[in-house]
Amino acid sequence: MAKCKSETTPLELYQRKLLERIDGIGFLYPDFGEIIYDLSRTIKQHQMPFQIYETYRTPARQKKLIDLGLSKLRDPMDSKHVHGMAVDVLLDSRAVRSLKKNRLSKITDSNVKQRKNNISNDYGGVYNLGVNAISLGSNKRRSVIEDKVVYDFWNYLGLLIERQFPDLVWGGNSNLKSGDLMGTDPPHIEYRHARNLITQRRTINVLRGQGNPGLDKVNL
Repeated sequence: MAKCKSETTPLELYQRKLLERIDGIGFLYPDFGEIIYDLSRTIKQHQMPFQIYETYRTPARQKKLIDLGLSKLRDPMDSKHVHGMAVDVLLDSRAVRSLKKNRLSKITDSNVKQRKNNISNDYGGVYNLGVNAISLGSNKRRSVIEDKVVYDFWNYLGLLIERQFPDLVWGGNSNLKSGDLMGTDPPHIEYRHARNLITQRRTINVLRGQGNPGLDKVNL
């Protein structure tokens, strides 16, 4: 008589859970979370087609992204997402029907190549920069507008952050070089004071105290 396949153990279920994308603002570092809450409300008030896609990221999920080559970090604990001080936003595909997934969508796609385990829980939204995307490992510059509507949406988001949220840093301004129309990571928004707080080791205990998953084995 053939043996039945063993059932998934509680530990395996827990480890799989740690790879899931988290989009709750309540998992962020509190001071940063309050600002992101205000930003989210302002985005809705301005009727901008953006959604909060990912907030806090467990060390296990960050490590998985690194192992898959989808993050350039070497240490998961260097990620501001892991410290609850960064979010990624999505441009809602329902607002701009012409959008198609580009290569950068794979960087923070929630499935991390594990759709069969039902990890994705995606919005149905997509990343789209509105300009030519930079392929991983290439030197191609973002210098060509591919979708003016989408391009304007992203720039409007960046302008909103610059004018109304001085404690936030928009990734669309990162690594800009002469001739670039947009920086390297427009979906990414982080806390301006993140690096200092991480250096002072003030974040992980706060996140543990509010019940963030995946921090039980993190040494400070």
